Amino acid sequence: MVRVSVCIPVYNGAATVVRSIQSVLAQTYRDFECVVVDNNSTDGTADAVATVADSRVRLVRNETNIGLVGNHNKCVQTARGELIQFVHADDWLLPRSLETLVPAFDSPNVGFAFARRHVETTDTSWKARYGRLDGPLQPLSSVNEGPELVRRYLAAGGEGNPIGEPTSVMVRRDTLIEAGGFRPEVPQLQDIDAWLRVLIRSDAAFVDDELSVRWHHAGSATDDFAGTPSLDKMWVLTGVIGSGELSYPLRLRAARLWSIALARSVKETLCASPGHRLTPLQGCARNVRYVATGQRLRFEGADA
Repeated sequence: MVRVSVCIPVYNGAATVVRSIQSVLAQTYRDFECVVVDNNSTDGTADAVATVADSRVRLVRNETNIGLVGNHNKCVQTARGELIQFVHADDWLLPRSLETLVPAFDSPNVGFAFARRHVETTDTSWKARYGRLDGPLQPLSSVNEGPELVRRYLAAGGEGNPIGEPTSVMVRRDTLIEAGGFRPEVPQLQDIDAWLRVLIRSDAAFVDDELSVRWHHAGSATDDFAGTPSLDKMWVLTGVIGSGELSYPLRLRAARLWSIALARSVKETLCASPGHRLTPLQGCARNVRYVATGQRLRFEGADA
């Protein structure tokens, strides 16, 4: 059994996936497998992966497209390692990424490790806004109590993703499964939604160094998002509200932020054109039912 599964979820990434794989194979840390989960691509992604002749690379092809979130959960289900490092197919790791993050998990209390990433983009305004994310969580130590980071996130208003995209994160597989994995209900912020639920259950290591590269370009998942920001925030906060592991004051603060986001979500939806109201309203109603019934998450890949 390998220590780390580096998982590359990909859909129509023939132009960039080999670069991502090569960055994994160039790691100074060697105890890993590289699992590429192709979400029924139509552009020759599988053929591109097949050009990489290395026994550590394993290609899994979905017979049908199971969606972006479903494919991330398929990665978790397929991984054989104790630890999972995601790499999006248009991003890549720097050579010492695994070597730097893996030792943090020698402590059984650490379920999560994250680091800064270098951003490559021609969009200077996007880089200025999102180039560095961890400000709301500072000051950060090499190891931090997960619930304390959740508290700081809520104190800053529960906005956005101050940890980073999956390529900048390593997570203990069992902890992620226990937390419920990634949720398809969350319109865009599936990553911070999952990270918060992991932080509720474990300590988090932080590396004050750039260990990966985030390539931001037109057509990336961030650019393709077309939901309501407040609905997205509501779903993220439900993971905190419904957590029995957190203190009541933290859950109450999350509930207050959720109530504000609910009011804003309804307003955003009503301000939209009539043809774009139904889906957000249905999502809002589903979220309200979720909170009202106190539903608990269960990882979709139950046989993992």
